[in-house]
Amino acid sequence: MNNLNIFISIFLTIILYFVFFKIYGVRKHILLHPNIATSIVLVIMLYVSDISFGVYNTGGEYITSFLGVCIVVLAVPMYQQLRILKDNLWLIVCSSLVSIYCSFFSMLLFAKVFSVPGTFVFSLIPKSITSPMAIEASRITGGSESVAVLGVLVSGILGAMIGRFILDLIRVRDPIVRGCAFGMSSHVMGTTQALEEGEVTGSFSAVSIPVTGILTIINLPVFTRIVGYFFL
Repeated sequence: MNNLNIFISIFLTIILYFVFFKIYGVRKHILLHPNIATSIVLVIMLYVSDISFGVYNTGGEYITSFLGVCIVVLAVPMYQQLRILKDNLWLIVCSSLVSIYCSFFSMLLFAKVFSVPGTFVFSLIPKSITSPMAIEASRITGGSESVAVLGVLVSGILGAMIGRFILDLIRVRDPIVRGCAFGMSSHVMGTTQALEEGEVTGSFSAVSIPVTGILTIINLPVFTRIVGYFFL
């Protein structure tokens, strides 16, 4: 049965991604982007069929394991923009630090207003970093891996869907700033949108992902202490 779950999870994910990849090639609508559409459809299917994330992830974790390898592909545009990346390294680090604290305190305020349980809050701390790092972070904080992945998924989808609209609305035109915003708020999903805007935007978004992830992990003791003070 476990082998069957693995097969179904992998097969279903790949088929859905392939279908939406073809559709997005014909109609460039953000909701039809394969990363976003596949995630949304999978969540709905799991909810309707009452299948837990743990069951799905028996196969899904094999796909997730390739995420780190796939991110290496981003090294190509990053190498091509190496000089400008090195010149703005401190900008990336400082803005990422501001980003993770803004993300944390906004989440904390939201949780307090809507009386979100403490376990959920611990799980949502790493919502703006990639899934593998978020899972490890949730284990450190004592949160739920499923909720952590859901938080990453939602932040990624929302950032990819409305990120460009918000940046245009507040008239942010600089490709460096736009790239950092995508990478720091919506990780890989945001980076797929950033890459569509150009190599500079995509490169800064790609670099912002590991920087944001590392700084989030480093600051976990501070975050967990604050959450513990307000929710335990």
